[in-house]
Amino acid sequence: MPRYKKQIDINKNGVWRQLSVWARIVIVAVSLIVMVFVATVVTKRLVSKVPPVYGGTIEDAVLSKRALISKINALQNTLVGYDAELTTLQQLQSENDALKAELGRTPKPTGVLAHVLTLPNRSFYDTMLIDGGSAEGVKQNMVAYAFGSVAVGTVSSVDAHSATVQLYSAPGRQTSGTAVGGDVAVTLIGRGSGEYEVQLPRDVPFSIGATIAMQSTTPATMATVEKVITDPRDPFQRLLAKVPVNLQALKWVIVR
Repeated sequence: MPRYKKQIDINKNGVWRQLSVWARIVIVAVSLIVMVFVATVVTKRLVSKVPPVYGGTIEDAVLSKRALISKINALQNTLVGYDAELTTLQQLQSENDALKAELGRTPKPTGVLAHVLTLPNRSFYDTMLIDGGSAEGVKQNMVAYAFGSVAVGTVSSVDAHSATVQLYSAPGRQTSGTAVGGDVAVTLIGRGSGEYEVQLPRDVPFSIGATIAMQSTTPATMATVEKVITDPRDPFQRLLAKVPVNLQALKWVIVR
């Protein structure tokens, strides 16, 4: 058995030695080119299958410097646009508060800041438990706001140092609202987990992304339209809307 292996090695070496120097160089060069080609193809396929990381793929890391600068400039322009919209919104809010004060309607009070103890996904009937109660000034039927501007529900019961908030999106609960910009009165019907359904005549214009606000002297967002369902055979259209915040990650609310 050892002799057989030795004979094979000798034959291989003999064939290689019989080749000219140029033939050896060509074989080595072709082998290197094939290896580089295979490695490039495999690497490209692996990179293209990597999931997004921080808003992009690994391919973003190998973009040219010019492409990266272009993306940065585009993001900066978008940020400037958002800043301009925010400035306009603050100006309108100031004018609104001044007008209310002139007409004897004082601006909205600060409210009571409360920590969310039990999230809706861990409680029954789309409710949340907060750590503010009667001792902190919380009363029944007060409205709970997320981030101070998104109305999520009303206080249904109050204890000394805690209270229960029933969400507007509780299944079957109906709440009046107004379409921002169109002044169309709508009725939000709760579907649970921060989702609503609205039924309107088909000829009433509505688009995805439209905002539905609370009917109150204090402006507050309730939901944004995510889907419009129409049927030529049905004179009504269905709007599927949702609270524009993640209720399952909510830590604080303002009650007023």
